[in-house]
Amino acid sequence: MRGHLENAERAYNEAIKIGYLHEGIFSNLGVIRKNAGNPYEAIDLYKKAIKINPNYSEAHANLGNIYKELGNLDLALASTLKSVELKPENPIAFMILSDIYQGLGNSDLAIGSTLKSIELNPNNPSAHVKLGEIYQDLGNFDQALDSTLKSLTLKPINPSAFHNLKKFYGKISLNPTNAQNVTQVYELLLHQKDISHRDLSNLFLQAFLSTIQAAGSAENLITQNNIALNNLAADWRFRKSLTLLIPPYKDAELFFTRLRKEILIFAIERKRISPQLELLSEALATQCYLNEYCYNQSIEETKLLKKLIDTALESQDALNKHLAIISCYVPILQVGFRKELICNYPITSEERQDFINVQFHEPEQEKTIKAILEKSSARITDSISQNVQKMYEENPYPRYRHAIHIGSEFARTAAEAIKRETTAQKLEFPEQFNQLISEPKILIAGCGTGNQIINASRYKNAKITAIDLSCSSLAYAVRTSKEYKMNNISFKKMDLLKASELGEMFDIIECGGVLHHMDNPTNGLSALVQQLKPGGYIKLCLYSEIARKVIVDARKIIHTLGLESTPESIRDFRRKVLHGEIEELLNLPEKFVDFFSLSECRDLCFHVQEHRFTTDQLKDLLDAQGLIFCGFMLPDQVKKLYQEQYPEDNGMTSLKNWGKFEKENPSTFSAMYHFWTQKPF
Repeated sequence: MRGHLENAERAYNEAIKIGYLHEGIFSNLGVIRKNAGNPYEAIDLYKKAIKINPNYSEAHANLGNIYKELGNLDLALASTLKSVELKPENPIAFMILSDIYQGLGNSDLAIGSTLKSIELNPNNPSAHVKLGEIYQDLGNFDQALDSTLKSLTLKPINPSAFHNLKKFYGKISLNPTNAQNVTQVYELLLHQKDISHRDLSNLFLQAFLSTIQAAGSAENLITQNNIALNNLAADWRFRKSLTLLIPPYKDAELFFTRLRKEILIFAIERKRISPQLELLSEALATQCYLNEYCYNQSIEETKLLKKLIDTALESQDALNKHLAIISCYVPILQVGFRKELICNYPITSEERQDFINVQFHEPEQEKTIKAILEKSSARITDSISQNVQKMYEENPYPRYRHAIHIGSEFARTAAEAIKRETTAQKLEFPEQFNQLISEPKILIAGCGTGNQIINASRYKNAKITAIDLSCSSLAYAVRTSKEYKMNNISFKKMDLLKASELGEMFDIIECGGVLHHMDNPTNGLSALVQQLKPGGYIKLCLYSEIARKVIVDARKIIHTLGLESTPESIRDFRRKVLHGEIEELLNLPEKFVDFFSLSECRDLCFHVQEHRFTTDQLKDLLDAQGLIFCGFMLPDQVKKLYQEQYPEDNGMTSLKNWGKFEKENPSTFSAMYHFWTQKPF
């Protein structure tokens, strides 16, 4: 392709040399130079085309498009309107207009322009994606879904449509008018590997909770008469969902806990279950692996499990029969099965392959990676960091199957990416933050199991350094990032207090949910700021004192009960909460989805070290480092409510006002304070 363009450019220039000055030649040369990354040369060429023929509509449209991409929306609008005036039947010009109006904040005209483009060319999938994008920005998710699905109908292999879905799939709610569309998109997203399926949890509950409750109402779950259970077992969407997300609802967990026990008893009594229930038991095993076996386990089950493991160790046939239910209680690698027996487990479907991958092959990969990391790792010396390290070595946090990954064609410059996550007006950026060819250096400080690393694919051409205390977490992160073919990452086991030992400065630093677990968060932030270039940005996530009041209560109760940070104690605590034995914590599971995973519950209520902040303390923390607050990352409806109360704060950067707002709306920051700050130039 490149050779063809070079030949075309050479031919066009030869034509110009011999005096063949045609508007089409200059316009086509402009397209070539633009695609080669030379927008200003392209502008000159488009202007020459227009000078030759002022009525050349395509040149006006191309000029408008390039002005739009450079951010000069006024010139872009003038050029594109001229193109439409000259050639009102051009659907491409109306698409450019749509982008411009959207950039100017005029959604009505953006929608009108897109609809006009669709009227002129109904089968253009890009126009339907664009319409869905505008509706999504307006919060009209049903219309956004409808338009995006139309695009997928026209073009099933459609990265742009799926990229648009990523922006709003977690905000969709099932209702009678959108049921068909929601079912279709739910099925599509179950097969996507570049999203966080946890964002589908609400849709999962809306789709399946009533059936779960009906199945759970039976005295004995596994019977031919339990139509609800049999329907769940037969539904591939239900089984697949259990391998991808953790349902954050009490009734669902209690049902799965009962089902697991009944399948175990059936196995002990040598009763057969249906083939579909066998598939469901494998999916349940993956669910238990993801939530790290947080379900309550009775003494009776422990005894029966030991007996079943002894049986399974005897032969390949016994292992084949019982591996799934055993894996619902304990990870395969902890049992001591011979490797060849597991490798000979009969793979008769994709679901069964998935079960073995999650339970065996992926942990084996992590084990190998961890051994390599441990050989090359520096020792952690800070005492608090050592305690935190021990905790995360035991439980890599959090476990996930897939994460939000942005394809390179949709990645943005550092400036564009940060603008989308901040509210401050007139942000200043180093020059390279706006350059498409720039390679921003990014530090993920406390990368955990790598979710944040994969999300960093949104930065174009980024060079990423990821550090963490835990080799177990790093091994998980290395494995998952390789699945996305992210080869731009350097992993290091390191305490962020030692960040200076990296020997380099960074354009961007992300540190989410880490500083509040340090002995002295101020020292931790200082260590990071020292490695941030002037004009660079740092993203922080910190616990809110107000939002975590119920967690403070939970920690006090845990201390009173004498519960330790062990899997057994965490399961016991969770059992008490789920069965309503701790009245003060009845709403804990509803407020915090982290409750529904062992390591996340440990991080939530049992952490060895935790600091919490008020907005006043945030201000002091940032002022001490000379950082500029750039605004919180919050849902649109929260920001809208804030703007209604504090219209004078256009950039929404008054921490004093946010403090008042949080007192009136105490759950605002239940998912932590998420915000960007800038180090002055």
